[in-house]
Order: sequence, then C-alpha cells, then structure tokens
Amino acid sequence: MDDRNKELTPPPEHAAVPPPEFTLPPELLPPDTALPGEKAAAAGALQAKAAKWKKLAHILVGGSALTASLLLGAPGAAAPDAVPDTGGTPAAYEEYAAGSTLHYTIYSDTFSAGGEPLILAQSNVDISALADAPLSLPQPEAPAYGAYQFLGWVARYDTSAGQRWTRVEEPLTAAFAARIKPGEDGVRTLALHAAWRRTEESRYPWTLRLDDGAAVTEYDAAVPMASGGSVYLCAYPEPVRAGYRFTGWLNASGAEVDTLSAADFFARSADGQTDWQAPLPVTLTAQWEQE
Repeated sequence: MDDRNKELTPPPEHAAVPPPEFTLPPELLPPDTALPGEKAAAAGALQAKAAKWKKLAHILVGGSALTASLLLGAPGAAAPDAVPDTGGTPAAYEEYAAGSTLHYTIYSDTFSAGGEPLILAQSNVDISALADAPLSLPQPEAPAYGAYQFLGWVARYDTSAGQRWTRVEEPLTAAFAARIKPGEDGVRTLALHAAWRRTEESRYPWTLRLDDGAAVTEYDAAVPMASGGSVYLCAYPEPVRAGYRFTGWLNASGAEVDTLSAADFFARSADGQTDWQAPLPVTLTAQWEQE
C-alpha cells in the first residue's frame, strides 16, 4: 500500500485500522488505494463484502445516484479556489400543508478515524417550531486526510414529481420544510449531506467540466469518501443567462444528472470493470427554460 490515497488510508503512525465491515472491496476502492497486483490478490477475499458496502453507499446517497456518460470534452478553465454564490433564479416550489413532523439526518460525507461514515445529527422536529426557531446546521467534520473545500449543504427530499436534490441555506426554516412531501405516516423526511471537492493536485483527478453554452468551467470533483461518496451537482455554481432559468445539468445522452459517482470519472476495462488507472473527464451541459 503506498501513500497516494490519503483520503481513505491514514498514515501508519496515526491510526486506527477500519473495522472489517467497512473495508472497501477492490471494485469500489478509489484508484490510489492499491497497486493493480494488490487489488487482484485481494479480490477473492473481499468479494463477499462488496454487497454490504454497495448497500451502505446506496443508503448514504439516498439511492438516487445517476450514471453520467463519460467523454472527452472541450478544454476548460482551471478550477477556481472557491465556489462563488450562484445568484440564479430559483425554481418554483410546491408546498404541502399536511404533516407536522420533520425527520432529518445530517451526513458529514467523511469517514471517522475508525472508517465509519459520519452522521452528525439525526432527530425529529415539529415544523411549527422551525417557524420560531429555524434549525442551525452543524459544522461538517473536515476530512482527516487530503485537502478539500466544503461547498455547502445539499438535501434530498420527496416531492410529487419524485426525489429532488437542492442546495440548502442555513438555517433550516419552516418554509423549506413545507416543500417536502409527507410520507404515508405524515412524516416528512430530509437527508442533508455536506458537499466537498478536492483542492489539491491529484494523480487521478475527477475532472468535471460544466458547460453553460458560453464557457466551460473545470473542477476536480473528487470527494473525501472516494468511491463511497457522491458528487452533488447542486452544490456547484448555477450558470446565469439573461431571459432564461437554469433547470439542471445534462449528460451526453441528454439525461438530467443530479449526482455522479467515482466510477463515472474512469474508463471501463475490457471485462467491464472500472479501470481506476484510466481517468476520463465528465462534461455536462446546462439545460435552460425561457422565462
């Protein structure tokens, strides 16, 4: 094991070996985790654990990660040091009168020293209480290894049109909670995630190119949880175009994309497995609606 994968592999002098149930199988490991020979040798021993981790990762991202097509796009600008406020015009939100209880879970989208995905808070709150005292969101737990920028909080919740991802401004208000469609039990459910991106040079960058039709902006979109995490596109700046409203990002097939996974940024080998040694950029284009 070398020291190239700092986000998941603590230096020997620091620490704690992750519990076996959180050991990632080779197909889900980020490219820096092991040399090709090491991955091949470990594949058989770890195969049985793959299903457990895939299920855990599926739960953490709300089961809505979409696969983006990979392609070589036009050259983009260097990634900025900070993600600016977007200033875009928000879409209209549907409000739901029924349901007075909000159940929320707040994920740091980082690992603890023991290898567990960190949950910062989980509780129920009466929505009427949020009208008097909006919910202050906790500070995310910074990654122990690697340089990452916190982009803000994003949320997944239910609407009549299906699940939606959006950026969340602090504090969490009753007006925001009113957008969430209650379940059959009358409880509204909200999953909040800390969004991150890598800020240091990487041997295997997750090159994300966002094309608004006038310019292409490039980022290294890698996240602290590596192959166990997601890239939340709503955390990135929304483009602005006079006379139009931005409605989301489209992949090469013209499908709307809300999130990206680690595998989306790498090529496939001849046997259909992710080739962690062969990064490919992902280019998404803006979708517009005339105002």
